[in-house]
Amino acid sequence: MQEELVKTHKDSNLRIYAVWFSMYPGDAPERGPSTALTDRRVRHYWDEEREVGEWYASRMDGMRDKLVPHSKGVEPPVLWDAYLVYGPEARWEDAPTGLRRWGRTILQTKEELLKALEEFH
Repeated sequence: MQEELVKTHKDSNLRIYAVWFSMYPGDAPERGPSTALTDRRVRHYWDEEREVGEWYASRMDGMRDKLVPHSKGVEPPVLWDAYLVYGPEARWEDAPTGLRRWGRTILQTKEELLKALEEFH
């Protein structure tokens, strides 16, 4: 997936914020999630308490209209293995604005992710 993103968007102002947390036994920051995405535009964060995933899961109703086809349902109380695409108009103050599309799981909806990113070319 990273190769497809980097190859088609190598000159773009794309920013990727990867938020990792433990969902399976053995998931841990020292196990190297940062090796999964190595592009210079990626910022990695470890969320021990799953706060980001819980925050998004609690706001599903307001996001459903941006959900791409073929997405799997969210397993409350945590949104994980998902991507969220925000446009350049997005603002991150009290809550993020400018959500364009999102999908789950990343591999199952990767074609929709690539299409969403094409809008920025």
